Amino acid sequence: MLPPWESMRWYPYVALYGDGRLIMQGPQVDLYPGPALPNLQVTHFSQHAVEQALAWADEAGLHGEDRLLGTPILDAGALVFTIVSPEGTHHTSIMGDEGNDPQITAAREFQDVMTSLATWLPEDVASESAPYQFDRLRVISFPADPQSLPDPAFASTVDWPLDSDLATLGVSWSEPAQYRCFELAGDDLAAALPLFQTANELTLYESADVTYQLYLHPLLPDDEACPGF
Repeated sequence: MLPPWESMRWYPYVALYGDGRLIMQGPQVDLYPGPALPNLQVTHFSQHAVEQALAWADEAGLHGEDRLLGTPILDAGALVFTIVSPEGTHHTSIMGDEGNDPQITAAREFQDVMTSLATWLPEDVASESAPYQFDRLRVISFPADPQSLPDPAFASTVDWPLDSDLATLGVSWSEPAQYRCFELAGDDLAAALPLFQTANELTLYESADVTYQLYLHPLLPDDEACPGF
């Protein structure tokens, strides 16, 4: 029930790709306000590890027909497992936490394995964990009043580093446009990234005499830039 600009800020617990890349969030610094960009880490695994993970997913019942497990709870989220293979895409969604359901238990055990895969398959780690080098960045922008922030004393304002006006970039959620979404890549990303790397979650950006707040979301390899907009 969240608007897309909120739900699109989240990442999977873990994402494993066919080329062996495993991407997940690393430790976060204990500072407020926190960095504008998340600490995404990538570890490369062997092809055997990918095949073993798929085999374990099969044992956990995460192939075949889509499934909804547990009892839906109003306004509660769901834990979703997505398996993409040549046979198609399978989703298993878990609502609530019914610990006596063996299907839910199997899925959660698989989750525990995937979030610590290097300890289960230490011989299949092809490279140590390193920062994920993304080449596409989702940006969600909206006009901001510095005084309306939860902690305005921590906010700072910088100039938007690109020539393009934030009021016209990307697509809007509704009219009059308040929330806009766009993708930065190539030369534009290279020009803006040094500023984003020093910014924090309360940094504001001034473009054409309007102050904006930005949500910055490095895109994973299979991410669509602005779904739902």
